[in-house]
Amino acid sequence: MPTSRFLFFSVRLIVRLPQLAGVLLVFLSSQREAAAQIGNIPELQRFLNGPVPDVPAIPPTSRQGEKGVFEAKPGPWGRLKSFYIYIEAPKKMVDDYPLPFSKPRWTFPESEVAALAGLFERAGLSEGMSRGLLNAAHWTRDSGMVNLFPSVSDIESMTPAARQIIYKELARYPTNEFHADPVLMTTDTAEEWFHSSKLRPELIAKISELSYLRGECLAFSDVQLMIGLAQSDSEARLIFKSFTRTRCLMVQMVVDDQTDLPALLDYWSVGVGGLRKDIEPIVQSIIDVDGVDSLGLTHIIPALPRKLLYTYPGSEFARHGLLPDCHWTSLNFFNYEPHEYLLDAKLATSAVVEKFQPVDGPYRYGDILFFVDSNKGDAFHSCVHLADDLVFTKNGRNAFSPWVIMRIADVEKIYLHDRNGRIQAYRHRFEAERRAEK
Repeated sequence: MPTSRFLFFSVRLIVRLPQLAGVLLVFLSSQREAAAQIGNIPELQRFLNGPVPDVPAIPPTSRQGEKGVFEAKPGPWGRLKSFYIYIEAPKKMVDDYPLPFSKPRWTFPESEVAALAGLFERAGLSEGMSRGLLNAAHWTRDSGMVNLFPSVSDIESMTPAARQIIYKELARYPTNEFHADPVLMTTDTAEEWFHSSKLRPELIAKISELSYLRGECLAFSDVQLMIGLAQSDSEARLIFKSFTRTRCLMVQMVVDDQTDLPALLDYWSVGVGGLRKDIEPIVQSIIDVDGVDSLGLTHIIPALPRKLLYTYPGSEFARHGLLPDCHWTSLNFFNYEPHEYLLDAKLATSAVVEKFQPVDGPYRYGDILFFVDSNKGDAFHSCVHLADDLVFTKNGRNAFSPWVIMRIADVEKIYLHDRNGRIQAYRHRFEAERRAEK
């Protein structure tokens, strides 16, 4: 969930990447197009006019459809085995959340009303549906916005192509929260995404019927319609809970007598925190035990992400008025306790500029991967590289976005759907210098 689908605050970090090694990081409010930049850090002014370099994006992997347990590519990280799991927000969180009204609603600025007929025609809506939606007698107006109320049958009659066209337009306006931030499924079908959920088969079939493609990712925006199909309050909350599902990876490290222990420890011991002493005893102990050859990756990563992994942010994270986002997550990866000042735009900017430097691939453990707009140079997401194509990530500043391990290709499906982005890696200067000395 990249931004504001369910609640709270959405702040985005901007990264300007000049031709040299400089970088400008600035936080934005929930919509990149409308937010004002913060650029008043004196040390960064010399970077403002530099051109954005042409850095190619990482090509997506081809292993999205794998089932069961599968291995990562060979590398200095050792042998890693993974399998997909699906997690949902705790029932208590969902029970405390106010569900949306079950009547579908489309909201447009009054200034765009004249263009709606053309939009509906491009989407191939039937003449009857278009005429009904354009009937101003059925609209409501509020603060310069016009609300249209398509019927359930109207929405069910739309083709996936029509949804792509109209919902992309609706996504421009944050009042259409489920269009601006749809449910995203990184599987090939909705049936696969919800196969282990507790939803009735007919509800899963309806979600599949109303899904559409956003880039390479299946998307679903008609949450309100689905709430209206619930047979009880408890089922309405079950439906809503199912929309918090996230597919992620459980990863295990295989270690045995054949393991190149020095190389493995060197890869996973980033110099910033001197973590070799923390992981060597546990890895060696697994090697020494007969009949045991695997270790959860949660025992290898630092204490803070280990504590956060596979969880949703509770109310204790909201005490500062902002929930953690992807950038807070990335910059705090090696901190034993979270540095809350990284919620502050200016200080987080300064932390990246002073402590990190841009690097090209191959990426190493602990590198921060910024997803950067190719045209504007804005970084709209970040995550931490672990090994092969695995990253530690939190996909959104909201309570229903958990901390997870995903493949880069899955994260790309979510954030690079319009194909105007690329990935730029940053490495802690201490680690970069340590590696350079070897």
